[in-house]
Amino acid sequence: MQNFITALKAEHIKKKGTGIFLLSMILGAISPLIWALIAIFNDEPQKRDALPYDFFLNVIERLLDIFAGFFFPLLIIITVSRITQLDHKNGGWQLMETQPIDKMSIYFSKFTMILAANMIAILSLVAFSFIGGGLASLFIELPDAAQFTFDAGAIGSLILRLFLASILLSAFQHLISVIIPSFIWSIVIGFFGLLSNLFLIAFKVVPAWYPFEILLKISKFKKGSEMGYWITYSEVVSILCGILVLYIGYKWYKHKNFKWAFFSKPMRIVKLAAVLLIFGGLTAYTLQPNKMLNYSETVISGKIDGKMQYRNIFVIDNFVSDTIAVVPITNNAFNYTIEKDIVLNKYRLSFDGAMSEAAIFGNKDSIYIDLKVGKNGNEMKVTGTRLAENQYSGSTEELWSNVEYYLQENLMLESPAMVTNAIVNEWKDFMSESDKFRTADNYVPRDDYMEKDKMMITIKYLNFWNTFVKKREALYPASPTPETADIKTMKKRVPLDDEALLNNSGYFDYVKSTLIAKDKEEVDENTKSLRAIAKLPAGSFKDKMLYSQLNKSLKEASTAGERTGLVAAYARSFKDTKYNAIILGNNKVLESLSKSMPAPAFDAVTIDNKPVSLASLKGQYVIIDVWATWCGPCKYQSPFFEKFALKYKNQPIQFVAASTDKKIADWYVEAKAKSKSVMQLHINDLDRFEKQYAVESIPRFILIDPQGNFVDSALPFPNEQVFEKLLRQTLGLAEEK
Repeated sequence: MQNFITALKAEHIKKKGTGIFLLSMILGAISPLIWALIAIFNDEPQKRDALPYDFFLNVIERLLDIFAGFFFPLLIIITVSRITQLDHKNGGWQLMETQPIDKMSIYFSKFTMILAANMIAILSLVAFSFIGGGLASLFIELPDAAQFTFDAGAIGSLILRLFLASILLSAFQHLISVIIPSFIWSIVIGFFGLLSNLFLIAFKVVPAWYPFEILLKISKFKKGSEMGYWITYSEVVSILCGILVLYIGYKWYKHKNFKWAFFSKPMRIVKLAAVLLIFGGLTAYTLQPNKMLNYSETVISGKIDGKMQYRNIFVIDNFVSDTIAVVPITNNAFNYTIEKDIVLNKYRLSFDGAMSEAAIFGNKDSIYIDLKVGKNGNEMKVTGTRLAENQYSGSTEELWSNVEYYLQENLMLESPAMVTNAIVNEWKDFMSESDKFRTADNYVPRDDYMEKDKMMITIKYLNFWNTFVKKREALYPASPTPETADIKTMKKRVPLDDEALLNNSGYFDYVKSTLIAKDKEEVDENTKSLRAIAKLPAGSFKDKMLYSQLNKSLKEASTAGERTGLVAAYARSFKDTKYNAIILGNNKVLESLSKSMPAPAFDAVTIDNKPVSLASLKGQYVIIDVWATWCGPCKYQSPFFEKFALKYKNQPIQFVAASTDKKIADWYVEAKAKSKSVMQLHINDLDRFEKQYAVESIPRFILIDPQGNFVDSALPFPNEQVFEKLLRQTLGLAEEK
């Protein structure tokens, strides 16, 4: 140890005047300072954040991409090369035998200086994030959710993870810089490694042990471990591989030749084999993905962090909106065992009907839900036996598809071979991509989910194929679209009677398209679908298919007579009579919403807390925008609605914005800021209103005549041209030119 301390002091003396530590401080500070300048001079308003957050921690996390992806590895490359060149320049590496200090102390004292430079850069990043964030906060308007606190645990974890993640790259660059005398070549090799990582990422072939990838994973998994650990498996790999590289580098430097270091004597070969076996084996073990195991029963538990108290969670099957279970909540905590068997699916969790979230689980799963409820939104984290599945689902829902773009834009329809190849190749790419997902703790989805996910990927591309064939049949009826062997293989993967897949609308569309593919009769697609589904074998699969299609056909029916005919023809075809009752109830509601039917009465209050009823608005047309403060599409449509309110303020029509917010205080703040040309109301009995008006989604636009009868219970959106056209027709105004 005394030898090492002496060597370390010598290194400290050597580095004076080189500015190595100053460079570390600068490269750590540069991204926070640039961010602060951009934030100060950026005129765009800050976005509203859903939940309270630590402002300074948020700044650090936002800078991790550029720091861990570029500035930090760049610093390591430069620092290592400069430290090692101090001795290369004077021939010191070749004269080590003449020095009174042993070679191990020399080699590792230099590596310690490298690690010190790394830590200075990390601490500089954190310190200047506080400084830059503090300066920016003086000039910009921060969201209400931003809080000026110091999350020591989260910041300490980030510092530790960044430092440990740097070990492997530092060890590798140290080895290269010691072995290669040229300052330029060590820099070039480091830059090549940094740039090659970009290509590896682009081609999705980057290995998990790659030094630059390990650093990047800090920015990918900003919150770190979901299992409560201070570090993740990536940092463990950095430590294990770093030790292995340090051993090889030291031995190589000590004996000045790779062959002499490891193959000149049997004992050296044995030592190398032992080190490779131990640390290589531990690395392989760490990189081996983990899978959660089944639980003894099906349990859903968790907590809700928010001011509002909830009573129940309704676990709902998305496909038929069927309630699977009702989970009681006590003091915003819950722990409930679902006794009946349920299939693995993404279920909708409705919290007292006030808000909905989604979670993936199935039979013999135990999931824990941590829900944070804020003024402007919610955030839900699902852990337990389906932790990986819930993360994977969220990361793949918005993947870009070239094939989908071709079909949307009607491109390449004249080239069946090219589009078919594009469908197959993209399908294969996504199938292989699904095997690469890892959580921060190296967990992967279980086989049952991955098989289902691959099935859904296949269904997605089979739907593309069916769409492509249908478009070609319309444009080129004399030119067939050949079904290749790959398309046939894809079709063989997908059964046509799997109830567990019905939760995905794409599967329903695929089964329906397959069932009616040979029906060439000149009738609408809804009719074809109902006829085909009605011929399926009796059972739960048929019931769900028929319910979904019949419900869709009823909503799209143009007359009451058409709806009556559909109910008479198919409502008694269900094996499970509950679907028959639901269909009859849905039809009754649709009948009540038909043109010229009386609009259900409702009561509301204005911003001034004055009571308003639908009856009090009689004598003029009433057009209602059903909205809520948490609804993004509602906010998008609102300016169009207000524009028409101003335009037609002299006509006998009252524009009304009816809020369905559960908390009246949330509505009040936003309603005060809206146009006075629209009457702002908050509905009193929300459950009754939503049920009687069949409000399944918002925004919803409703037009009522002066006698209180429906003109249209589901108008197009105001941003669509047909909205104003229908409005002018109703008011008896000539069409604008």
